[in-house]
Amino acid sequence: MSTPSCPKCRGRMEAGFVLDKGDHNSQQVSEWVEGKPIKSFWIGLKTKGRRSLPITVARCDTCGFLESYARADAAARKA
Repeated sequence: MSTPSCPKCRGRMEAGFVLDKGDHNSQQVSEWVEGKPIKSFWIGLKTKGRRSLPITVARCDTCGFLESYARADAAARKA
């Protein structure tokens, strides 16, 4: 992911990710999932058969603004 200048203050953007914590405090990268959320009694949300992409985030080191991306090329690097 390229790191553009901040759209708010023109500061330097630094690449990173949003950390999700699951069962037993397991750590994973947040993901974008296509469509609207559909509740599931057993697993929280139904996601089977939906496209998902990891979320990468750029953070401005001056003002702290966050800009999120769900890019297909990031998913290819994850695999």
